[in-house]
Amino acid sequence: MGARDDLLAIPDELLRNGDIAEAVLCWMDFTTGAKRWWAGFGDLQHAGHLWQGTGDVIGISDLTSDYQMSADPVTFSMAATTEMIELLLNARAAVRGRQVIVYSQLFAVVPQDGGQPWQPLASPMALFTGTMGPMSFSAEGTKSSMVSLQCEGLWARRNAPPRGLWTDRDQQARHPGDKGYERVALYTNYETRWI
Repeated sequence: MGARDDLLAIPDELLRNGDIAEAVLCWMDFTTGAKRWWAGFGDLQHAGHLWQGTGDVIGISDLTSDYQMSADPVTFSMAATTEMIELLLNARAAVRGRQVIVYSQLFAVVPQDGGQPWQPLASPMALFTGTMGPMSFSAEGTKSSMVSLQCEGLWARRNAPPRGLWTDRDQQARHPGDKGYERVALYTNYETRWI
């Protein structure tokens, strides 16, 4: 079933009474293995997977869903100790360029059919799909430090050439140490005189 069919299958009484809540589910594909977490407390067995509850430990920036052609990034942030920052500095390669998906999940707040409260309704709906980018670290004095992970969506760099431009900077990113495009900027608008 698609998202529309899942939403239509939710009983009207739940919709009318306001007994529905929403939470964020997130799937991150690290090189060390995929992690699934949700912005709630405790573990959640749903959609064939176990989602680890993080509560309010991990923050997510606003998710924009406009119809303009903008590619706003999403930033994940969390408070960190110096030990965590050292571990994360060593794990940068496990993060950069890996896939991330943020889902929206609806829950029935009141028990349904003799079950437990906070039962998932329908399937998770993807709100953001993208790739993980650079991690950044910030600190305010010695007491508080934050780790941020910026993720770009599918629409980022859509108009960029697939393998970069014919510039020295792009060539260095492709092949470090290559000198093939080193002098290209000097010859812009230059007319060669052939003898």
